[in-house]
Amino acid sequence: MASLAALVGGAAGSVVGMVFGDRSVVGIGGLLLLLGGIAAITYFVMGIEDRPKVRAGDAENTFVLRYLPVRLAPVLAGLAAVAVAALWLGIVTGELEPTLCGIALLVALLLLAGLTLSYRRTARLSFSPDAIRITTRNFDWEFPWDAAHFAAGFDPKGAETIEIRCPRHAVTTRRTQRKTPTHLRPPADSPDGPWKIAPIMWGVRPNSLYSTMTHLRTNPALRTQLTRPQLTAMLTPPPWRTRHALDLDPALDLDL
Repeated sequence: MASLAALVGGAAGSVVGMVFGDRSVVGIGGLLLLLGGIAAITYFVMGIEDRPKVRAGDAENTFVLRYLPVRLAPVLAGLAAVAVAALWLGIVTGELEPTLCGIALLVALLLLAGLTLSYRRTARLSFSPDAIRITTRNFDWEFPWDAAHFAAGFDPKGAETIEIRCPRHAVTTRRTQRKTPTHLRPPADSPDGPWKIAPIMWGVRPNSLYSTMTHLRTNPALRTQLTRPQLTAMLTPPPWRTRHALDLDPALDLDL
């Protein structure tokens, strides 16, 4: 509601300012539009984790989650909002500096968006009856369900991860275009990992993904008969009303 009010107020202020030729009112309206737009987009993106998108894979009973730029989306939204505000200010005032700033920000936005789309094109988290596979341009790992074990973990920045323990001889590692980030790959002398994946990359909440992976690992019969609606339901967290009634923290620990 606050973001909607800011958007409406900003639009009204900009129009009134232009009608009466008051640049200060136009500036305030543009600022409200900027803040409202960033808040609305950020709110929508953060809610993606409550609405996982499961897609059918290439093989039978195989399903995939695609990469979602949840962390990067607020940055892209902010760049877009500031770029539009700068261009708008340049048009209203007739000054060159805001216009050039807006163009530069738009170029940066397009570059980041292009890199994001390129990453999204190949990044997949795949569930099949026999294995779970994580594919990006930085790494491609496949773990047999029967040999893998999952545990809670965190990356150096404190973001939740899922650690996968599996004997190295059972892991299928394929070459990729780029080097795997150090904080995700296991130590070179470790015989069984851990390899780490970040649930936020796939648009799901940590507990939902962790519980789903654990449940599928211990139920091989379910994996062979799994359907897309079933997997979607497993990855979807309880409604907020239920979470509040149970006094659950939105940022749940993985080791519940």
